[in-house]
Amino acid sequence: MTRFAASLLIACLISACGGTSTSSAPAASASAAAVSSVATAVPSSKASPSLRPSTGDPIADARIADLDYLAKQLKLIHRDPFLDEGEPAFMARVGAIEAKAGSFSDVGFLAAVMALMGHRDRDGHTGAWAMAQPGTLLKAWPIWLYDFPDGPRVVAARAPHEDLVGARVTKVGHAAVADARATVEPLVPRDNPSNLLANLPIYLTLPDVLAELGVIGPGEPGLTLELLDGSIREVTPDAVPIEEMRDWIFDLYGGKFPEYLPPDEDGPLALRNHVSPFWSTQLTKPAGTYVGYNEVMRMSGNDTIAKLATAVLDAAAKDPGAAVIVDLRNNGGGDNNTFGPFREALETIAAAHPGSVRLIAGRATFSAAGNFVTDLKVGPQKAGITLVGEPPGGGLNIHGDVKVVTLPNSKIVVLIAGRYHERAPGDERLEIEPDIPVELSWADYAAGRDPVFDAARAP
Repeated sequence: MTRFAASLLIACLISACGGTSTSSAPAASASAAAVSSVATAVPSSKASPSLRPSTGDPIADARIADLDYLAKQLKLIHRDPFLDEGEPAFMARVGAIEAKAGSFSDVGFLAAVMALMGHRDRDGHTGAWAMAQPGTLLKAWPIWLYDFPDGPRVVAARAPHEDLVGARVTKVGHAAVADARATVEPLVPRDNPSNLLANLPIYLTLPDVLAELGVIGPGEPGLTLELLDGSIREVTPDAVPIEEMRDWIFDLYGGKFPEYLPPDEDGPLALRNHVSPFWSTQLTKPAGTYVGYNEVMRMSGNDTIAKLATAVLDAAAKDPGAAVIVDLRNNGGGDNNTFGPFREALETIAAAHPGSVRLIAGRATFSAAGNFVTDLKVGPQKAGITLVGEPPGGGLNIHGDVKVVTLPNSKIVVLIAGRYHERAPGDERLEIEPDIPVELSWADYAAGRDPVFDAARAP
């Protein structure tokens, strides 16, 4: 299960935006076949011997060799390896890490690589992702956080901490939440600020990284929480290897990467049928069609995306002007070569009945799902298509289609995007602002309400 979960995470990122990995994994899915083939891409790569003179410290020499290898791979794989920062500034940061290479702990060196490869706008696929790391070096508290408007709250917790669900984080170590966020932010991959909301919370659950960054001091509690009854509790859950964390959270989400909130088959529509790449149901009072578009794939069970497109067109023809709601809050991407028929169907409906097509997006709407939203919102029928919720976590023009790079000595896994997806030429926006912005509060979530869906459904 451990190797499966790690490979599935990487497969999700590799397949996003319709790309291939160094092992030629299928672009369209994170199926068992894709997972198996991606697993072959993870073993450590063999670096060329460094031409630099030895520092006399074998640990420092090994880490400097890793950094040399990473810089070479970044230039080899990435279309714009240094982005707006430029090569001199990037290499200056590399040099600063090299100067301290022998003094880092193993986790400290990992945090330094995370910071080197994080904080790259439009490049949310690239980075030393926490959840992609192998082995037992990196550890996490087995809780899952979601950032609500009033701050991060626990939405899932492994035994024996189930009673923490709903608790709001008020401090991380000795730091206020805002300060802890600011400290870990440079480590976090992101396309845009919305995507950062999705990706950052897990970095607040990495105790050894937090200690290296000075957020947690010796003897300090890991988290200070405000429980649902208003009481305050300081907790330091037993940390588990990141592999074990992946096993737990992937199982909770039905074997999928945890994109949004935990599945709940009795909850709002957005929390149902997470395992289906796409599904639909007819709405009443008012009438309409709801599509849960959870993964950009050609097939969902025995149904094709073309069949879904036809069904949506038929429903719109029977009830002209009725809302067609496409919910992408659980959609982290897939193969952008597959959504053409569905996009065209929605554009046809929007042309005939402007305003009837409503897209629901959020911070986890990433990669190929972001491509889908971008195509519709900058396309010929953009005026007739309404975006509801949060800005998509996937940007308009992004780097995607990752290749896996394993640093030969430290075994740190870095994902590097190998292709640029320019879906909106000349558009410099990092994200698409919704036409109807709606936030989900903790109170709404706890009560089983979905104000985002309600806003999309309103006439």
